[in-house]
Formats: sequence, structure tokens, C-alpha cells
Amino acid sequence: MLPCLAPQRPCGRTGGFPDAPRRCPWFDWAVRRFAAYLLAVLCALVAAPVAAEAASLVYVDGGNDVAVARPDGSDQRKVTHASDSAHGYKAISVADDGGITAYLNQGDGSGNSSFVVLDQSGAIRSGPFLFERDGICGGLSPFRTATSPDGTFVAVQYWKGSNNCLGGSYTPSVRLTNRNSPTFGTSTYPSYDYLTQPGWTHHPDQRLAGINGTALQVWQNDAAHMQDWITVSGGLELDGFDFHPTATMLLLDLADASVTGSKPHTLALLTYTELSTGAAAPTDPKPQLVCTVEGYVTNDLGGGRPVWSPDGAQIAWNGPGGIYVSPAPVPNGPSCLLQPRLVVPGGSDVHWAAFDLAQPGSGDSTTPPAAAGTATTPSGGGATKKGGVAKGSPSAPTFSGAKVVAAQGALTVQLKLQQAATVRIAISRQGAKKPLGTLTYKAKQGPFVRKIVKVGGKRLQPGPYRVAIKVGATTKALSVRLAGK
Repeated sequence: MLPCLAPQRPCGRTGGFPDAPRRCPWFDWAVRRFAAYLLAVLCALVAAPVAAEAASLVYVDGGNDVAVARPDGSDQRKVTHASDSAHGYKAISVADDGGITAYLNQGDGSGNSSFVVLDQSGAIRSGPFLFERDGICGGLSPFRTATSPDGTFVAVQYWKGSNNCLGGSYTPSVRLTNRNSPTFGTSTYPSYDYLTQPGWTHHPDQRLAGINGTALQVWQNDAAHMQDWITVSGGLELDGFDFHPTATMLLLDLADASVTGSKPHTLALLTYTELSTGAAAPTDPKPQLVCTVEGYVTNDLGGGRPVWSPDGAQIAWNGPGGIYVSPAPVPNGPSCLLQPRLVVPGGSDVHWAAFDLAQPGSGDSTTPPAAAGTATTPSGGGATKKGGVAKGSPSAPTFSGAKVVAAQGALTVQLKLQQAATVRIAISRQGAKKPLGTLTYKAKQGPFVRKIVKVGGKRLQPGPYRVAIKVGATTKALSVRLAGK
């Protein structure tokens, strides 16, 4: 099952918004000409040996509690302890700082719901905050979220009711709320009717993305309005997507739109040129299909919602039997190679978190949040208490939002420091035993951005690199490729 993809022209171009011609990129003569090059690039990015980065699975277990596990499914632990499964947790998502956003049912029949931000031990970092019902009279409470990589926003998908409370049809909608403080009213941040499956790009900056009909839409540079980027045709429906955390690749979940009920879904791996930043509108990325896996999951729940691990080395998805994990897809002609394993039977709504599970009894356990069915109802869209980290919880991570952006002959390292610190950046060729060199910077609290053109006295050459960022005891390894002239 191979879709026809149509890159859409973004806003700001001369001539308005003409539809790009629909085509199947893998039949295009230009794609055939560069097929060998693309395959080499993807194999290097996906299969090159990279030091393992901290990663754990975060999911909803069979009792509707938030739970965590190692990537192989071992050491499964509850993060929350709901009073019963009918009043459990839902619509979870995770930021780069490891904070787990989780909505809980109020248990009062109102349809309201509030969320908390938790660490892996169950300690409350912030909340509970109510999802504002004003303007969504009769609406259904949130059932899917996507937390921005930097932990500022939560994109919430819900069914919006009528504004006049007189009934009528529901409208699928996504709106933004602040993750760390109450969001009053429905106009504080943007909202988007008919948008579903919210997600975020990771680089060169974070952008809201989501599905509208058969189109994958992405925020334009005004960080306000959405624009079609990829459309699918040929009788297919788009049921899910996820952006690679460090490379210009993404996954799509596709299915036959004419089939109802349980049906097989296809996983598609695509590559694209970098989205631009700054005042200009994003460039036309011309996404290209690399390979597909037909029937990677069969269900009637909207596909597998595949997600990349923090280092891009693995993917996870939801299936009828639970949660599956595989090494990242590797192209083998038109097909992708996967090695799926059922690691969490009965689990659902899987996400990755950039932390390793703490050893039991290591002192990170704290009092869990109140059971979902007994949570205090916030009023007026506010919080029942001032948000913060529960006493005895682990200290905040030393940095977050780390990414490496490649340009011709240069790498730009970006991250956010929680406090003044020494930043060490070790750069090595992919697969090399020794780094080319280590750069050390004394940096202040806040955003950290450094452009690197030389390491060990030599200019960076085209090819794949491993960039290891160390601040204190925390290290994050990223993979990136420098293009040639």
C-alpha cells in the first residue's frame, strides 16, 4: 500500500496558495536518480552505532493508571494509583524534561477533567489544573494530549460542544494550555477546530503539528496558524505520525479509508529537507517516501500511533495485544525491516521518556498523587493548589530541549540550562572509538546556543557525527549528518 503524497506550498509565497501537483515521489525520475543517495543517508542515520541514550516507556496500564517500564518491558511500575479503573488516568504525554502530563477523571459526572504533571516516581511537579469548560458546553473531556518538547504547552484534543449549550453536533478540536500554570478562558492560546492527533516537531525548532482530514498540518512561523504540509490520496486515511527527534525523518500510519472496523495499517518512513526558521515562511520540504511496512498493526482503534525513542534508535506502537517495540525501521528496497516484540501486554497510549528508571529503594519514591476518583475539583479553570514539585522528589534536570542542527560545514548545539553550569560537547565520527575532540563552555542559566565549525583544530567535514552533550552528571547523545557542498 503506497500513498501519493502532495507537499503543500506554505504561506507567505508569491502567488498565494496553489495546490502542489499530486504525485507518487518514488516514481518521479528525480527520486529514482537520488534513490541510492537517500538509501545511504537513511542507513547511516538509522543503523550507525550510537551510544544508548536514557529511555523508558510511559503508558497507561490495564487499570487505567500511568505506568513506566524499560524498553524491553522489564521493571514495570505504576506511577499513579487510581481508586478504580473507571476513574483512572488518560491522555498522557511526555516532555523532554521527563515530566509526564496525565489527565484524570473528576468522577462527578460533569465530563470535566484536570491534569497533573508527574515525575517517574509519581511525585506531582505541577497541578492539578482544570481543562476549562467555558465555551465548550456539552463537550467531552480530553482524550489525547501532546506536550511540547520544552514542557511549556500541552496540546489537548477533545470534542467541542456548542457555545450556546443548546445541543448540536460535536466538533473535534485541539487547543493549547499552559503545562505549568492555570489557563483561564479559551482564548489565551490558539485553538484549532477539526485538528486531531496533535504532535510536535523537535528541530530546528518546536512546531505544533496535527491531522486535518487527509492532511498533516504544521505551524507556520507565526506560531499561530496551521498549514497543510503533506496530504495522502488514493483512498488512504492518515491515522498517525511522529517526527524523528534529531533527524529529518518522520513516520506515518496509513490505512484504507473505505474499510470500517478492524483493518491493517501501513507504517511509512519518509525523509524531508529541513524546515526553515526566522522571518521567512518555511521552505517547501518535498517529503519523500523511503519504505513501508504493510500490516504492522491491525486494529479498529485508529492505528498504532508509532513514536520514536529519544535517540531515534527504536520505535514503539500500540497494538491489540499491548505495546510493541522494535529497532527503528531500516530500508530494504521499498520495504522497511522491523523486529517487533510485544513488551507490555495490555498496555496502551505508549510514549517515550528521556530517563532511565531509578533503582527501587534509591530514595526517589514519594507520596503518589491523589487517586483520580477522589481528586479535588478545581474551580474557574484554576488550580486547587499552587503548582510545584512535591517535597522529597528528585531535583530538576540540569538541562532540557537539547538538539543539534546541521548546516553546511557546521553544527549548532542548542539546549536550555536550568542553572549556570559547565557544558561539555564531545564530537566524534559515527562508529569511531575516540572523539575528534571535546569543547568546554562556561554558560549561564537559560538558552545555550553554540555554532561549531572546528573540533581539534580541524574543520568539520561532511558525514555522520555523534554529539555527546554533558552537563554535570547528565549526558545526552545525538546523531546528526553534515551535508556536502
